[in-house]
Amino acid sequence: MDKYEIIATVYREKSISKAAEKLNYTHSAVSQTVKSFESKLGFPIFRRTKYGVEPNPYCEEIFRSLETVSLELEHLEHTADNLRNPDNGIIRIGTIQSISYTWLPAMIYSFSERYPHVKFEIVVDGFQGLHKRLYRREVDLIFTTSVAAYERPFIPICQDDLMLVTPLRHRLAEKLNVTLQDVDHEPFILSADGLEYEAGLLFQMNDISPEIQYSLNDDFAVLNMVQHGFGVSILPKLLLRNIPFDVCIRPFTEHIYRTLGITAKSKDSLPLVIRMFIEFAEEWHKEQHVQ
Repeated sequence: MDKYEIIATVYREKSISKAAEKLNYTHSAVSQTVKSFESKLGFPIFRRTKYGVEPNPYCEEIFRSLETVSLELEHLEHTADNLRNPDNGIIRIGTIQSISYTWLPAMIYSFSERYPHVKFEIVVDGFQGLHKRLYRREVDLIFTTSVAAYERPFIPICQDDLMLVTPLRHRLAEKLNVTLQDVDHEPFILSADGLEYEAGLLFQMNDISPEIQYSLNDDFAVLNMVQHGFGVSILPKLLLRNIPFDVCIRPFTEHIYRTLGITAKSKDSLPLVIRMFIEFAEEWHKEQHVQ
């Protein structure tokens, strides 16, 4: 364990004893590491109290740097381990809800049949949250859309139609197909994607102004609101498979869609096990013919 991680853990736990317990070190070893680091700096970074330790207020910049160093060292160790043992690594995936609900279980199951010793860590978040996690190197890759890739390298996998979702007893439910103009001034429930991505761009480009009544950061909560008659919404077809909600789903005559894919750092700089998974994900989708 690196001394920077030890000190960062003391900072987070605000206790040498708790940090020692968490890191499986002795109290004296952690205490000595802190003292040695303070001696090298030439001033104390902690105040000792009867409740534990508190960071000295003028040292916040040091602790921010320690957190950064700690994350970089963890990433270095993670990368080196994956390079040494491509069949025994860890893949940390960030994903949007629709993909976590549909693709990932079967995709990871198939990948694990080939590489049974590879472990996975999966986090579900919105587009902004996923990119923050990728930037902070908390995940190795994210499943996202081309619009939400923020000019990062993007590997397209498929197109996913965007659909209008209405209550069962709604005037638009009587149509077999709808247009974007049908949504204009319609009571609307905004999904987790918000207006910064595909739906918002479509509204802007077509001069559509739905009356946004509610905004929720969970797509299934949006579907539940639609089911109870609070308004309509636009959601991806992938998410709408086998949903447990009594709603009406209608395609747009304009055939609007989003492009799903994977964003990571430059593919050539990724550890082997991550590159293996990305290539497998592309193959898997082609074989399954899903979108």
